[in-house]
Amino acid sequence: MKYVGSKNKLGKTLSPIIQSYINEKTEHYIEPFVGGANMIDKIEFDKKVGYDINKYLISLLNEMKKNTVFKKSITKDEYMLVRDNKELYPDWIVGFIGFCGSYNGKFFGGYAGNCNTKQGIRHYDQEAIRNIEKQRINIKNIEFKTMSFTDISRNDEIKNSVIYCDPPYRDTTKYSTSDFPYDDFYKWCIKLSKNNVVLISEYSMPEDRFECIWEKEHKTSLDKNNPNKKRIEKLFIVKGGK
Repeated sequence: MKYVGSKNKLGKTLSPIIQSYINEKTEHYIEPFVGGANMIDKIEFDKKVGYDINKYLISLLNEMKKNTVFKKSITKDEYMLVRDNKELYPDWIVGFIGFCGSYNGKFFGGYAGNCNTKQGIRHYDQEAIRNIEKQRINIKNIEFKTMSFTDISRNDEIKNSVIYCDPPYRDTTKYSTSDFPYDDFYKWCIKLSKNNVVLISEYSMPEDRFECIWEKEHKTSLDKNNPNKKRIEKLFIVKGGK
């Protein structure tokens, strides 16, 4: 699925690293920030759970697991109507329009529409819809739940699991710093690392409690201070964790 900050391009590189932590003692593979499910759909394990706070996203992912027939395109009028009247539509339809009809998969981040390129006209909505159609088969065995990361350990006992976190990165256009409780997230990771393997994708983490186990340079348009420049994508683990 097209999704802002998606790990789809890094999936082939990152997924084997994450996969290496899964063994015969692993009870669950968990993603607290499942997003477009572009990493969890590449992990091989029977018991996978993806959480996200966006109820429209989770509803769409669950609908993708069914045989629902999706529209082949999204008009600007449809996009604006659903955007301004979310309460009138099923959550999955809001998710479908909001993600597939938006530029770069940012939820109602602006109608993508069509674009003239050297190769001809690109229909971004149709491309996004084809992407979720292809992805459907790879998420059939995944359980998706609407829940904030802060509530996961309160509602579900978690132990002997591999937890991969792809949270909103600091200093990117995904969220402003005030929108995400970074200090609480760090404490949460440390707490869960006592009984689980906790892996985190980020550009940087507090060095006294987290260590980098992998890094790769790539271009990003999400860095609000350095748009379209190269950043170092990193994977962290909790120091002294399980």
